[in-house]
Amino acid sequence: MKKNLLLALMALSCTMPLVKTAATTPATNNTDDQVLLTIDGKPVMASEFLYIYAKNSESTEDRKSMEEYMDLFVNFKLKVIEAEDAGIDTTEAFKKELAGYRAQATPKYMKDEEAIDSLIRLSYDHMSRDRRAAHIAIQCPMTADDSTQAAALERINLIRQRVTTGLPVKKGKKTVQQPEDFFAVAAEVSEDPGLKETNGELGWITPFRYVYSFEEAVYNTPVGEITPAFRSPFGWHIAWVEEERPHSEVRASHIMKMVPQGNDSASAIARAQLDSIYTLLANGADFAEMASANSDDKGSAMRGGDLNWFGRGMMVKPFEDAVFALADGEMSQPFQSRFGWHIAKVTGHRPMQPIDSIYDKIAKNVQRDERGKEADKSFIRKMKAEYQLPDTMSDADVRAVADSHLEEKYTDLRHLVQEYHDGILLFDISLEKVWNKAAKDEEGLTRYFQAHKKDYTWDAPRYKGYVIYAKDKASATQAKSIIKNANPDSVLSYINTRINNDSVKFVKIEHGLWKKGQNAAADKYGFKDKAAEYTPTEDMPVVMVVGKVLKAPEVYTDERGKVTSAYQDELEKAWIEELRAKHTVVINYDVLNELKIKN
Repeated sequence: MKKNLLLALMALSCTMPLVKTAATTPATNNTDDQVLLTIDGKPVMASEFLYIYAKNSESTEDRKSMEEYMDLFVNFKLKVIEAEDAGIDTTEAFKKELAGYRAQATPKYMKDEEAIDSLIRLSYDHMSRDRRAAHIAIQCPMTADDSTQAAALERINLIRQRVTTGLPVKKGKKTVQQPEDFFAVAAEVSEDPGLKETNGELGWITPFRYVYSFEEAVYNTPVGEITPAFRSPFGWHIAWVEEERPHSEVRASHIMKMVPQGNDSASAIARAQLDSIYTLLANGADFAEMASANSDDKGSAMRGGDLNWFGRGMMVKPFEDAVFALADGEMSQPFQSRFGWHIAKVTGHRPMQPIDSIYDKIAKNVQRDERGKEADKSFIRKMKAEYQLPDTMSDADVRAVADSHLEEKYTDLRHLVQEYHDGILLFDISLEKVWNKAAKDEEGLTRYFQAHKKDYTWDAPRYKGYVIYAKDKASATQAKSIIKNANPDSVLSYINTRINNDSVKFVKIEHGLWKKGQNAAADKYGFKDKAAEYTPTEDMPVVMVVGKVLKAPEVYTDERGKVTSAYQDELEKAWIEELRAKHTVVINYDVLNELKIKN
């Protein structure tokens, strides 16, 4: 359970006049950093009070004045001091719990937000410009030895020379260089097996669909030029940036008939089916209804064929070419992709969305890919510079140093951790002094109920006792005798051992405090209400009751929840009086009054 200071403060505080005050001291201009009060000479800063006051004011409709909150705040701080005096803050359980809450709060402070924002905006810039590219790859795993790495790099650089300046070739007495066709070279040497059939053509590149080093190389190279050699986890690459267009998106729906690749007869059947569907659509059939009934793409069929918004590079090329050539509301002829046959209908076009509308989405993508590592590296560099740490220090140690300075660096975190600290202590000490103490104090609860019995009334009588359901009268009578003579805590145990057995349950009992309408059997047999609608079951046809009708509670257990709560309030009030008498509280009213003016 999270011991939230704010909730505990509202739930536990008891408003009492401040009984000990002293002469105030002048406040400086920076009121938030001044001592607002002292408890036994220990200062409490105005900023801590303001933090609690602001959070409580936002989280409750019962907005209290600063004077009222000051009273609650003092009560709260006195309880925390009592917990510290009891040594609760020195226990391993407390330290572990506080560390757990702090660990949940600190991650957002252990980031280079400027670097992350810069990466988000750079990503948005890339997203706003679709680039078409082709590439050549030489495979080389990251685990390869140095000589293998060097050989792969030498090969890709030689390939780059072939497609940029060309290799030197002697023609007679002259040496000439002529760039070779990129796609021809890709077909000859590229080790990307997935792209050999397209000679290296990738189509449209969009951010987050390729490793960051690939995207960065493509977007950092002018259109029409070939990138320098660059590394990816798969090996070495060069890419030719063929074209750039402003990013736009299309929303389309489709009807698809799936065809296994290479199955010509299935393809012919699918084409014929779509031709028939196309004729129906051309004659006015509803596209969404036809998609739901006929499309083999079950995911989009559930939405009437809708594929939502997508940009270039998100779909296979035949599909992309077809839909981006259509105007809003226009429908394509049947066309084929490697998945089968399609009819597509475009329902909208839109340009690049504003950055504010997709900032958070981009941020998540940045954190998930290599960009996130770039931001982490920037954070480490800044921390080393800020705390003058050696370059040789490990990232983990740098983070540990940065973590140790967070509270002094970030006021909001310092207050939050203090809130966790005090909230845990408040919860634990209140559990000991009030909640558990009240729940276990049977004599105190009885004494309190008897002294305040007139405060506990009912709007209608209650039946208090047992309802016995039995297979036969003898079993019911035996159960009734046990209830009348046994200790109430042992009734169920005796019935199960003396009447029931493992294979047959002869008796079932209910114990409670019911008003009319809450238990049909109690209505009929306890209240003796002839109009009560209750019929015994065939399995348990005999019903008896043991108990009585009460007009008002006779013991505290008849209103246990209300009496326990009220008794807790009485214990807390006495505890606060004790704390007020035990500790000296001095409030700086000059500071408090200035806070009232500012807030």
